[in-house]
Amino acid sequence: MKLAAAMEAPVRTGGSMGGTIKRFFEKYAMFVLPFVTVLREGIEAIVFVAGVTFSAPASAVPLPVVVGLAVGAVVGYILYK
Repeated sequence: MKLAAAMEAPVRTGGSMGGTIKRFFEKYAMFVLPFVTVLREGIEAIVFVAGVTFSAPASAVPLPVVVGLAVGAVVGYILYK
């Protein structure tokens, strides 16, 4: 109920730049939080794949990356539907 009340409440205006940024994050909180979480996980995956490439030959990397992207796309589509 608190979340619904916060989403329906009018956004307060502020005169300063900090008020503008705060207003943006209040208005788009349901976008910003998942976006930052997915971005963080994506960066973590890139670092993980980069770390694996140091211990494996370069020819061993493309297939797992392509399969991972394909499986991720399929799971994302299934979750979407």
